[in-house]
Amino acid sequence: AESYLSSEEIEYLTKYVKDGGSLLVVNNKGGDLENHNNLNDLTNVFGIEFNPDQLFDNENYSKEISRPKIKDFKKHFITRDILNIIFSNGCTIEIDKSIETEENDVSAIAFSSEESAWHKIYDGEDWLEESVEKAPIIAIGHYGMGKIVAIGNLSLFSGFHASYGIHAADNFKLISNVISWLMNKAHSQEAQLSQPIYTTVPIEQDLYYWMKEKLDEERWKNVEEVVNFALRVVKFRMRKQDSPEE
Repeated sequence: AESYLSSEEIEYLTKYVKDGGSLLVVNNKGGDLENHNNLNDLTNVFGIEFNPDQLFDNENYSKEISRPKIKDFKKHFITRDILNIIFSNGCTIEIDKSIETEENDVSAIAFSSEESAWHKIYDGEDWLEESVEKAPIIAIGHYGMGKIVAIGNLSLFSGFHASYGIHAADNFKLISNVISWLMNKAHSQEAQLSQPIYTTVPIEQDLYYWMKEKLDEERWKNVEEVVNFALRVVKFRMRKQDSPEE
């Protein structure tokens, strides 16, 4: 099925990001061409373009060469604690630095391998096979007061197969970092002090069910209250331990 954004929708989304919104754009192998969409009409505004290709790797892969294992990352909040991800049946990305201004920037934060990666790319007439070096697969940017993340792979979010889905390698951790980065926006020092920071962390099962029991007893209103209460207690006790004895 075709799914095209209208010019009005693109204008609205652009303004939404510029005014402080966060946007996650996901494409898949073949980019706009194979997925029958026009996401590039939107992402080009932010200096990002999904290529009409599919990435492969002959050495670093998870069971099939169409599932490259990505190990090359730029240091960023999103890539913290990430060792590798599985990028199954995805497309690469082009970065256009010419859009950058004092308020706008764009960069790639994850790349294909340097020696064994290659792609099938449509050149307007035929599908060609070419080697690629450090091809971008995840891009991030700031536009006005907002943020954008572009990823050329849908299975990171929707696949549940052990060799390539959301639970493969560090895929889930990456997605958690993406969501946390997009949700955390503070445009001034005052906002940094007043706005909460959103994060996603795994909770041990016994602690989760204990917490749920206390919430059912209405000891706290929600998970947010429990976590913040626990952190305040830890902070208080550590300060007390660190303070010099009188």
